[in-house]
Amino acid sequence: MIQGECDAVLLGDEFESHIAAIKDGDEASREKLINEARPFIVGVTGRLCGRSLSWASDDELSVGLIAFNEAIDRFKTDQGVPFTAFARLVIRSRVTDYLRRESRWNKVDLASQETSGALDKSAELNASWEQYVSEIVDQERKEEILIYSNRLSQLGISFTDLVNVSPRHKDTRKTLIAAAQFIVETNLYPELLRSNRLPLKEVSAATGISRKVLERGRKYILAVSTLLYYREEFIYLRAYIKQAQGGD
Repeated sequence: MIQGECDAVLLGDEFESHIAAIKDGDEASREKLINEARPFIVGVTGRLCGRSLSWASDDELSVGLIAFNEAIDRFKTDQGVPFTAFARLVIRSRVTDYLRRESRWNKVDLASQETSGALDKSAELNASWEQYVSEIVDQERKEEILIYSNRLSQLGISFTDLVNVSPRHKDTRKTLIAAAQFIVETNLYPELLRSNRLPLKEVSAATGISRKVLERGRKYILAVSTLLYYREEFIYLRAYIKQAQGGD
């Protein structure tokens, strides 16, 4: 693994590299993006429906796929919203419409499923699309911050700690992010959760990062590892962190 290469891949929006090409009319990029997004569509749709879904037997996934394609066409880069978050919002909306239309909505446990981010037809008809998206995004951002705060507190880290320990220099940030990526990719994060200790020996041996650097960056590594491990929970925060990597 090359230190510093993970931030663009894991800390941003995993689909954004295709969007510009698609907007320029590259249909091959659209097809590639839709194919890459199938697991994402399964995850969003399955959580909304509250069950495992199959492409071979569940029409909800076809609805989700069409909705993802719609999201590509409707997405605007100047909205300040990660594409993945916008696509999730549109998928929830269209699948919810489908379930209601097919009288299947009563089979979904609304109290336990992700429905807060779903657009409905009345919202689209009675309010500005941009305004409604802005409201949903603001709500989801706040929910992410709350969830992240709770995750960090389990590791003994507060937001104040995170501000204080965040490296000032880009190269240091990239080095610590590489350590976090290794922890997640090698499935060391669950053990880290249990012990609340960095696997210093393993990370240092595999990445070439000194134990001294790892120890100094412990809280930052834990915080970034949490973003990577629970990547679908933190779409907005990952995009924000990616932007933060650009400065010195």
